[in-house]
Amino acid sequence: MIFHFSKHKKRILSAALCGSLMLSVGAPVLAFDENTITSSIFAEEQMEEAVLMSENPVSLAESGYILQRLGLVFGNEKGDLMLSKTGNRQEAFTIFLSLMGEQETANAGKYSYTFQDVDSWFSNFAGYGVYKHYTAGCSQTVFGARNGITAEQYMSFVLRALGYQDNVDFYWSDSVNKAIQIGLCTQSDANRWKKSVLLRQDLMEISYLALNTKLKDSSCTLTDKLIAAGKLTAAQAKQENLKYGTVYSEAPTVNNGGSNVARSKLPSGSYELHNTGTGLVMTASAAKQANVSAAADVNGANQLFTIQNNSDGSFQLLSKSNTGLAVDANPTDGAEVILWNVNKTECQSFIAVAEASGVYSIRLASNPTAALTVTNGNVRLMQFTGASSQKWKLSDNSEDTAAASAKLASIMTVYPNGKSLGSSYSFGGASQCMGFGREVFYRMYGQTAKWSYDGSPKSSTDAKLYKITAKSTSYSASSIKALISKAKPGDILQMNSPKMHTMVFVSSDSNGFTVYDANWTGPNKVSVRYVKYGAWAGRNSSGITVLHATNYPTK
Repeated sequence: MIFHFSKHKKRILSAALCGSLMLSVGAPVLAFDENTITSSIFAEEQMEEAVLMSENPVSLAESGYILQRLGLVFGNEKGDLMLSKTGNRQEAFTIFLSLMGEQETANAGKYSYTFQDVDSWFSNFAGYGVYKHYTAGCSQTVFGARNGITAEQYMSFVLRALGYQDNVDFYWSDSVNKAIQIGLCTQSDANRWKKSVLLRQDLMEISYLALNTKLKDSSCTLTDKLIAAGKLTAAQAKQENLKYGTVYSEAPTVNNGGSNVARSKLPSGSYELHNTGTGLVMTASAAKQANVSAAADVNGANQLFTIQNNSDGSFQLLSKSNTGLAVDANPTDGAEVILWNVNKTECQSFIAVAEASGVYSIRLASNPTAALTVTNGNVRLMQFTGASSQKWKLSDNSEDTAAASAKLASIMTVYPNGKSLGSSYSFGGASQCMGFGREVFYRMYGQTAKWSYDGSPKSSTDAKLYKITAKSTSYSASSIKALISKAKPGDILQMNSPKMHTMVFVSSDSNGFTVYDANWTGPNKVSVRYVKYGAWAGRNSSGITVLHATNYPTK
């Protein structure tokens, strides 16, 4: 179980590494207006002192001591950082609060929680994390406080501090690769950190490298942001050879309806929308013009909505069970939310604003002061007040398809579209498309499963490795769409004789789906293809089966 966090544009790194490290209060927080920072005295100082790292960068072995001199981390009562000791979840979560600029706020308050395994020094932080929906722990009573933390987990913290959003810009399981992509670290660094758990030295190295990394969609580094926040000075940055010199300004926001809000891009796909205040799920009624309601979660198709992103950054919510109908809201306070024909008017265009980790308010794009709100079992468009009844979480209600998608995407870089497998290719006792399907299954789940063309397992051992989640003997558009609705990223789609074919399911939308396979466009040639639901109406196969791994990634 990893931590769940939110993206906050105005949270700044400031304080100390905790655990058995001594908690200490650094310099007082200085209030400032980020929208006018470019005209401040600081801006002139920063530009005057601007400098980039020299040709002889500091050894990463010195990272902890640099952070200590900067006042960002502290040692024990003797100043010892204990760099050779293993870091744990408590320490990592406390660093996250520092990266968000909230450690002092968290430490000053008292918040309730039910964890039974946290140390006394972490008590306020644990309660604050629950209060802010940053974490639910490993269970209701177990936080996993003293458990080690992996490179992927800690790098997820750092990426959020740099302005990246999990499950949108990256998935936690692929966070280290994302860090390499944005230039935070090298592959060599990543290989050194990818062990069972991180040492405190590793935490220091990653944090130090983050200071020299540019924020998302910005020419500023994290150091620039810290200087703007009054946490560091340009003189300190220069002395420690940090990258800085660009005046920090806020990430761009949208300005609609007289309200400045920072929108978040939601991942495309079909999800349940869980209301955080009531626990109810947004539910589509059976017909056009009927009210959209909030009901208990029954895993029904009428509780799935497809997020369809528009080119202007807004999105529509399409009913999964009512083809051609979308969530529609008359742009007035208190208006009922209904289902209506898809028309892309302002009544159907929404934006999402991150309120906490994985929690969003869904606002009308033309008037972001109005949000989808649950009241008396119905969904209405009401003035946004920050109430929990106006906040929503996205869920596929089962396994972690985000983690599976990230792993599949990684495999697809090894075998990209158009790659030839060679004339002698085989895997798991099969060649061509089935051999490729078995290899992808192995790379996804670490086990070689064997199945027949009808989807049945070859042996009792194979039967333990996957289960059949859907079957169809019809290839009509409606039948294939119904079957694909039960498939998850990484599932195997197996066509039976006489025209056999094996594919790996990638994703779907209202019109069709994407598959990853071999031998369709050429002998032993890999392809990534988008297929419309009715494209196989004349397919001469006796059936198609969805195979789902029993050790599919879970949260």
